[in-house]
Amino acid sequence: MWDRKELKARGLAAFKANYWKCVLAALLLTLFVAGTSVSVSRSAGNVLNNNSNINYSVSQTDSGVEVTVNGQTYDQIGDAINAVAEAEGTTPEQAQAVSELADFANTVQNSPEAREAVSIMLALLGGIFLLIGVISCLLRLLVFNPLEIGCRGFFTVNSDAPAELSEIKTGFNPFGRNIGAMFLRDLFIVLWSLLFVVPGIIKAYSYRMVPYILAEDPEIGGRDAITLSRQMMDGQKWNTFVLDLSFIGWDLLSAVTGGLLGLFYVNPYKHATGAELYQVLKNQ
Repeated sequence: MWDRKELKARGLAAFKANYWKCVLAALLLTLFVAGTSVSVSRSAGNVLNNNSNINYSVSQTDSGVEVTVNGQTYDQIGDAINAVAEAEGTTPEQAQAVSELADFANTVQNSPEAREAVSIMLALLGGIFLLIGVISCLLRLLVFNPLEIGCRGFFTVNSDAPAELSEIKTGFNPFGRNIGAMFLRDLFIVLWSLLFVVPGIIKAYSYRMVPYILAEDPEIGGRDAITLSRQMMDGQKWNTFVLDLSFIGWDLLSAVTGGLLGLFYVNPYKHATGAELYQVLKNQ
């Protein structure tokens, strides 16, 4: 059984012995491996939802769309929006916003050409978001996952002696094996997450050592790396979770400093400690 404090002390020492290179490697992991998210907000919905005096619903009928506002039903969208503008408690800014929206809604509802234009616009937006999703998946598969392997490998080498940043390129060799293994890892985690959040988290810990294994052994097969990671983490998942939890104080301090403490201290400290954990588990 490994000692958490000793593990963190060794990770901190390895990090400090090669400070700036560890900071750069951790920055790459943070920027490209953490992933990105895209959120879309609808301003019309915000106008309505910000007025607590308004209750509204939208339903589809044979003749078109019906909107109910505060118990009154309208078959013209513009009329319904005007009712929102006139509701008690509506601010002048909200009234102006919904008035402009009403003009647009009436134009769309009464003009086949406008409806067609809006349909085309929505289809284009859907296509753009789909394209962004495909590109994101390809980048993760072909670039970010190999980059993660290389960065994990850098911290593993750095645990024994100060490593060079050139170690990161090992994540791209052998390229096919690496992207295949990491794809399977991500796929398994996603499939388990579909069952429920907790199984997904458990499996994420089970496969945590996969990039370290791939970085250190260029001969091992992808499925064998996944199996070996599962064996290494057998009985260690809870202890590893507690190890991660022990950094929560540092994470809070990082948030207070706008992420600067995380960039220059906390993140490389955590990654160096993760490499020390791998070194301990592989020798058990």
